[in-house]
Formats: sequence, C-alpha cells, structure tokens
Amino acid sequence: MMLNLRPLLSKYWKTFVEVSDQKRIDSQTPPEKVKTVADIPYIEDGKTEHLLDIYSPEESVGLLPVIIDIHGGGWMYGTKEINKYYNMTLASKGYTVFSINYTLVPLADIAVQLRECMLAFSWIKEHAEEYGGDLSRLYVTGDSAGGFLAAFSTLLNNSQALREIYDTVSPGIDIKGVCLTCPVCYMDEKSVTGIYTKQILGSEYKSKKYNGYVNLDRALALSSMPPVYLITCKGDLPAKKATFKAYEDLQDNGVKCKLKYLPDKKLGHVFCIVDPFSPVSDGVNNDMLKFLRDNT
Repeated sequence: MMLNLRPLLSKYWKTFVEVSDQKRIDSQTPPEKVKTVADIPYIEDGKTEHLLDIYSPEESVGLLPVIIDIHGGGWMYGTKEINKYYNMTLASKGYTVFSINYTLVPLADIAVQLRECMLAFSWIKEHAEEYGGDLSRLYVTGDSAGGFLAAFSTLLNNSQALREIYDTVSPGIDIKGVCLTCPVCYMDEKSVTGIYTKQILGSEYKSKKYNGYVNLDRALALSSMPPVYLITCKGDLPAKKATFKAYEDLQDNGVKCKLKYLPDKKLGHVFCIVDPFSPVSDGVNNDMLKFLRDNT
C-alpha cells in the first residue's frame, strides 16, 4: 500500500509556495494598457475552480491571435492569478489570452482536471470572437504541471482514442502551436519526480482507465501534436530532465519543436512565468511567440 503524503504536500504548497507567490506578485507592477475581464464561468455551477480570465490590449484593431494558458502548481496548488502578470505581458504583445482555473488534487484527479480543460476549451471556442480572439491563430501554453495539462489537453483534442480513455468531450478546436515551460509530462516513472507524481496519481491509479497513458511518449502514440516550443534552464531542478525527454520524444514522433535551454543555474523553475519582466524572460517569451507565429 502506498503511503499517503498528500496532506504533507498540501501543507508545503500552502505554507511555502503560496507565501512566496504572494510576495512576488506584491512586488511586481502589472503591464499598462491591458484590459482584464475576470472570473467568467466556463461551467455554470458557481465554483471558483470553473472560472477564467481574459486579457487583451486596451487599444487593438481587429481580432487578435488567441493564447489559452494553464497555470502550474504541482496539480494541487494555485489559481489563474499566479500567472496573471505573465498573461498580461503576453496580451500586451498583441494577443487575447484566456487563463483558466481547474479543480486541484485531492478534490479532483488528473482526468477531472483534463475534462475541465476540455470544457474550458469548448467555452472559448464558442466565445473567443466576442472578446476579440481569432481562433484561426490559436495557441496553448502551460508551465510545470500546467505544461502536462496543456500538452495532454492538446493530445486529447486531437485524438478520439485518448478522449475515450480519459472520458472527456471534444472541443474540436484547431490548436496551431503549444508552448511548454518546464513541463512535467511524465507522471508514472522511477525518479525523484516520480515519487511526487505518484502521490498525485494516488493509490487508485492502477484501476483507472487512463493507467499507462500519463506519460507523454505513451500518449503521443495515440495522438498528434502541432509545433511545440519547450523552455527550461540549468536551475530547473524539477523539470529540466523531463523537458529534454519531452523534446526527444516529440522529435521521435515527427513533431516540429524547438528547445530553449538557458545554461544559467541562477534561473529557476518556470523563471519566465514568475518574472516575465526581466530581460532574459522577455527575450525567451518573445522567441516563443515568434516560433508560434512562424509555424501558424
């Protein structure tokens, strides 16, 4: 029987990471001239987990390309607010950005989280144009655990077989490109990271229909991916190895992709999300957007 460490992990996220994130956000200044429409329900059930925010430039002409962003937090922490300034920065560069909440572990498992992402995608498909979004130029981004959700949401969107495994709906959208920042896309593996991710999967994982399809290489065998931009750095202890593996697996499956690796150990996990204003982060994010535009 697997020892249940989830209460301790929840306490870690609440005690250390939440405090750190709030200090970071309080110390930063949001980009100017960005319009925010907050807390729109993509599921009409009154739950905060089913809300999304929309960011766009205050002054824009015509429809703008769309980015759907999925926040990280180890599957069990965070809300769309922790990526707020990152999303505002992307919007300031000429995008309509949708940032979504989802239900966290242990109140939900990863299958529920992915179903919620699919429902959010479906809502965005129906309403993007109302908020100035052009779905013919649609991209998905995610960081850390959000990178897993971004990658697998795209794979589910493109595969009936995977949707049946995860028991979810089809948004039927045309995702042109994906950016995965320090993604953790291998949950069932023998590694230090695997010790944590197996806690997220839980003791009932082996009885789930999606057993065996929580690693990127296995899921890729049943689906397809548009061009993918991956980001990591020398100081990315949780996800550097996984990001390199994702790059290799994507290449092996014929996916056009680019790996942006910064050999700076002072940069940490999801550095360009938590501090999108630094020159290094701005350069990486601009390169990411260029890659997505060039491969539309």
